[in-house]
Amino acid sequence: MGFYKKIVLFFLIVAGFDGYSQNTLDNLGLTSATPAAGAYSLRKLSSSYVGSAIQVRRSTDNTTQNIGFDSNGNLDANSLTSFVGSGDGFLTIWYDQSGTGNNAIQNTLLNQPKIVTTGVIERSNGLPTVIFSGLQFLVVTSTVFNNDLTGCLVYNASSLNTRSGGAGSWFTMNGIFGSEQPGRTTDFAYGIYNNKFTAGNGPSDNSVAGNTTVNDNAIRLHSWTRNRTTGQINLYSNGTIEGTANLNTGTFSAVTSVAIGANQTFSGGQVFYNGNVSELILFPTVLTNPRQTIEYRQGLYYSVCALATQPSSNNQSVILGGTPTSLGVLSSDPDATYQWYSNTVKSNTGGTILPGETNTSYTPSTAAEGTLYYYAVISSATTTCASNVSGYVRVGIEITSQPSNSNQTVIQNSSVNSLNVIATGSSITYQWYKNLNNSNTDGTLISGATTNSYTPLSTDLGTSYYYVVVSGNNTILVSNPSGAIKITTTPVIWNGPTITFSKANYADYTLVQNQDVLTNTVKLTRANDQGLFNIAAESRFGGVSPSNTEWAEGLLTNYTNLTYTTWQEAVNYSAANSVNKTYVVHLINENVFLELKVLSWTAGGNGGGFSYSRTTCVAPSEPSASNQSFNSPATVADLVATGTNIKWYLGSSGETSLLSSTTLTTATYYVTQTVNNCESARKAISVTIISCSAPTISIFNNSTKTYFDTNYTIVPPSSNSSGVFIYTSSNLSVATISGTTVNIIGPGSTIITANQDADGSFCIGSITSTLIVNNVSVVTKNGQITTSNPNYVNKNGAAGSGSGVSENGQAKVTKSN
Repeated sequence: MGFYKKIVLFFLIVAGFDGYSQNTLDNLGLTSATPAAGAYSLRKLSSSYVGSAIQVRRSTDNTTQNIGFDSNGNLDANSLTSFVGSGDGFLTIWYDQSGTGNNAIQNTLLNQPKIVTTGVIERSNGLPTVIFSGLQFLVVTSTVFNNDLTGCLVYNASSLNTRSGGAGSWFTMNGIFGSEQPGRTTDFAYGIYNNKFTAGNGPSDNSVAGNTTVNDNAIRLHSWTRNRTTGQINLYSNGTIEGTANLNTGTFSAVTSVAIGANQTFSGGQVFYNGNVSELILFPTVLTNPRQTIEYRQGLYYSVCALATQPSSNNQSVILGGTPTSLGVLSSDPDATYQWYSNTVKSNTGGTILPGETNTSYTPSTAAEGTLYYYAVISSATTTCASNVSGYVRVGIEITSQPSNSNQTVIQNSSVNSLNVIATGSSITYQWYKNLNNSNTDGTLISGATTNSYTPLSTDLGTSYYYVVVSGNNTILVSNPSGAIKITTTPVIWNGPTITFSKANYADYTLVQNQDVLTNTVKLTRANDQGLFNIAAESRFGGVSPSNTEWAEGLLTNYTNLTYTTWQEAVNYSAANSVNKTYVVHLINENVFLELKVLSWTAGGNGGGFSYSRTTCVAPSEPSASNQSFNSPATVADLVATGTNIKWYLGSSGETSLLSSTTLTTATYYVTQTVNNCESARKAISVTIISCSAPTISIFNNSTKTYFDTNYTIVPPSSNSSGVFIYTSSNLSVATISGTTVNIIGPGSTIITANQDADGSFCIGSITSTLIVNNVSVVTKNGQITTSNPNYVNKNGAAGSGSGVSENGQAKVTKSN
């Protein structure tokens, strides 16, 4: 090879490597002391960069071409539109301007993000941008992003980024930049999760999110830093920190590629980002001042308000004429101007300008009582934006003492400790509310409760919470909710004789003999494994089982001083260790307390056997009842016994109580009474049912009457039984019946039923007839037409009786025969 040929080849080689030498991002205000590991933009970030911005594929023939920059350092839009034409343009390569050669590449057509749509360049705030939608992402093959990392991102996220869940499921986020790997602990991702910008880290399997909802298509600057050694992660939104956490420590290098536009690079399980990315710059170190410089320059170029300092979100309460803490705001633009506003609502729009308040800090006025919020509007050469709104600054009125949060349990109709609130300020009014939930919203107003003290009533059973609304000088404050105030019945202490209950291993827990039936609503048992549960209300053991019970280790004599919790917590999550320990069990709905000592417990899934001894209720005396006889048919409702909460049984033990509609037969029945959820011993009652035949009842004719008819007497039906007849009317607006007298009430139709009592060998019987009451229109002595006024006239001009005169002068029969 000749000398000159060697020289030419040397320069070609040098020229070929020039685009991959480390480039200083001086167009972002950085020096060579801050080298980037990846710089992806549609503008020129380094004056020394000689490569292209992107490689684009056009949809018309799938030809690709590099697109560089114009003379101003912006994307060469003319070359781009000229190449793509009227079709679509897709990114195949987003070149890395850092000089490290970490290009973002996508060779699969379906997965290539778009930059041109039907000949029009995609834009954000008027500047070119890259659109990611559905399955589109780019891959950067490098391990440089695994350790310390700073990222500076300009993007618009759409409402299609809907992934959500717990902090430990961050790997399902809509990823903008990530390398999540299944089963790994060295991966990470940054993107949209629970509608917020989120950083997730594999080593701690946890995440940290910002405060701002971001999937709203607004352009934003989001930056982050990650220190792998200390585990510290910080998130910045438009220059202001809004999320921080310590998630993991150590040095990691297992991830060999990262994605732009997805949470991972491998196929299967990917979650894609929806929106656009205008710029992404990455550094293999944690930056502070250079990061702020980048945010400032990005804000200027993309017309985004980047604030290094925001007004404090902390609420303040000060006395009239007092001195609150000043509020501050600071733009990354040294030439920015400021204007402060006040607002009566927590919003950074619609406020009132504060004349003369044009500095970076503002001390709120305390000359008048009231509550105000504050924000600043910042203007620069390229944009105007509002800061975050401050916390409230309340002057004068303030709640200085909240209602007691101590719980109270009070017997019904007993006294309740009063609730009190103390507020400062002038012209204060109060209104108390009652709530069934532990909340100070959506309560029910308590009429007349308008002072700073309120004593709840104890008439209604249940648990309630109370809060008060304090008002004054255009300020409305709501107190905290009080503690739970539980109104209950008088406790029932089961200190009767002790019994032992046991369930053998693998015994069928669905059978009543393997259930300890304490009350109708509490029946304790256990399956072949796990813990106790209440089969009256639950099918299996659960976290709060047994339902309708609470437990405390201790003795029944000390039940008022014990702290009650779930069974699991009471046995310290180890039922086997509860053997030989004594507990007090509270049946919540019945307000019953009993003492229970665990005797045995089969651990694990070895059959579910257990046993315990417990106290029983003090049984009441038997109800008063005697032997009884009835004509057939008769039901349990016909049985007579005196006592409280009477129940009837067929059989001496083990059967469920009979329904009132159960038909009786000649047999021995048993009756009990229940007092304080304790049932008496069963008393035997002999019941005799006498057979009978149905009576023959006839001649109960239908009747037609008028409204003017007087009351009439029913002619009893004929019957071969001597049982007494009792009469009823189905429509009391037409007629009522007293004994055998029918009272005409109004026009219409009603069914008259004659019910005959049983007598001798005859059973009860019945027969019906229909009564129709008609309207008659006649003329009164005053010339009025009426269907009800008895002062009507007949054809002779005299007071009518059996007939009257219609409005047409015709005689009308007003009373039936």
